[in-house]
Amino acid sequence: MACLVAVGLLSVTGNDFVVAGLRGTDLYASYGLPVVRVLAEVAAVVCVGGLLLAAFLLPSPERVPIRIAGWAAGVWAVAALLSVPFTLADVYARPLGYVLEWDRLVELAFAVEPTRAWLLTALTAAVIMAATTRATSQPAARVLLGLALFGLVPVASSGHSSSGGDHDWATSSLLTHLVAAALWVGGLVAILAYRKGEHLTTAVTRFSALALWCWIALAASGVINALVRVKPPNLVTTSYGLLIVAKAAALVLLGVFGFFQRRHGVAEVVRTRTGRALLRLGAVEVLVMLVTIGLAAALARTPPPDHNELVPTVELKLGYVLNGPPDLGKLVTDWRFDLLLGTGAVVLAALAFRHSGFRLPLWLAGCAGILLATSSGIGRYAPAVFSLHVLGTLVLAVLSPVLLALGMPRDRRVLPHPVLATVLFTSSFHLVYFTGVFEWSLDQPIVRTGIHVWFLLTGWAFFCSAFAPEISLAARRLMVFTALAAQAVFGVACLLRDSAIGEPFHRSLRLPWIADLLGSQRLGGAIALGFGVVPLLVIGLVLLVTPQRAEERELTASR
Repeated sequence: MACLVAVGLLSVTGNDFVVAGLRGTDLYASYGLPVVRVLAEVAAVVCVGGLLLAAFLLPSPERVPIRIAGWAAGVWAVAALLSVPFTLADVYARPLGYVLEWDRLVELAFAVEPTRAWLLTALTAAVIMAATTRATSQPAARVLLGLALFGLVPVASSGHSSSGGDHDWATSSLLTHLVAAALWVGGLVAILAYRKGEHLTTAVTRFSALALWCWIALAASGVINALVRVKPPNLVTTSYGLLIVAKAAALVLLGVFGFFQRRHGVAEVVRTRTGRALLRLGAVEVLVMLVTIGLAAALARTPPPDHNELVPTVELKLGYVLNGPPDLGKLVTDWRFDLLLGTGAVVLAALAFRHSGFRLPLWLAGCAGILLATSSGIGRYAPAVFSLHVLGTLVLAVLSPVLLALGMPRDRRVLPHPVLATVLFTSSFHLVYFTGVFEWSLDQPIVRTGIHVWFLLTGWAFFCSAFAPEISLAARRLMVFTALAAQAVFGVACLLRDSAIGEPFHRSLRLPWIADLLGSQRLGGAIALGFGVVPLLVIGLVLLVTPQRAEERELTASR
């Protein structure tokens, strides 16, 4: 169904790509590429659905959904690999047989970003397929589910949304859209396949709540992506706009199905403990979802109306313009909301009202730190100014995690291992800034966001362990002073380095007020010594003067 929709729509809108010079003339590549893409996306959805069922929807792990997810991951890997020659034939406007010659295929496979994305996707799917043969627990299924969702990122970050103005919002909204769709469609397919299972009632009830939030995320991210890519008049005058309208109509229809599913299907499952009503409504819903996947594949092969529009270099690189050099006023007032981490900070703040006492303001302050580091003028100027990038990263890695760790209720079940937490926290700055990862992230908004999430999670894991009374006082002291030394080494390295990190990218922005890159880097080193070392030193001194008997009282009280 999805393949027929994609190919049928492309037969109508396909001339747009030829006129735009964005697609080759080889018939097999023109129509074969959307077919293998649809197969990859359907397999990815089934893989995500099986892992979601095993990881969160069932009260205890079951082997069958994990095994099905492994089979789907195998199909996903094969389809992703098949996409490489089809993409190359399309990009270079050559017959498919021309790029299938082995030497030429190997030479060109890493030459363009879309094929690199498909290769990374194939590798991710292959790892999932291999891992599912041994995964038997819910924690393992949750890790594999996270890996499967990560597998959606490479291709999403290499399409229309990754170029042109506002590409930071476009890429973030597209990724949100894909993750929400994969969880919803995959979860529903998994529920329908499990309709005779022992824990159907539990799985359906849990999925029903998740499906509502997925629909909300789909609707919001779809609207944002459409507004970024298409001007309202072009919605009804261009092929790209009409496909967006069709997707919106399908989404509304899915919302109607979801409403009746929650009102009738779920209630009947709870009452009768059988999946007959669920199958009646869900089967049609899945068909509409597959049509939507076909629409998405056709949309990916149709150029946006303004794809040839010239934009300033800064906007092309960053996704937005910078209004002059940064100063205190701009850092405070010149905001650009981060769709992923900004929304995450707001959601975490909303969850804070379950806390009580002194923990509430600490948690809210941690959420405010995330918002300031990613969405204020600090976040806006960070990709262009190294010192501000270091400042924002330190807020995410140190300040906000300290506040969140102090503000969250103690739960031993989520306590990270202190050795692992320390290794990840102390090595992250050196690995990101001195191995080329930072330079890579400057051209990729999704990679930048991933680095921000990584620093936030590793910082949270470290400080949760450092503040945990379950861990001996001596171990906590060692953790903090090890991290302090690592931060000091990073700051000194930035001060003493004689070449600017990320210099080619910063020069390519052609901003007249970005001249002294080494000066900005040295300022970043000073900020690292201030914002990175000083808080850790304070925490370390507090732990040094904390007597052993106080720790014992904390441990007794927590038990």
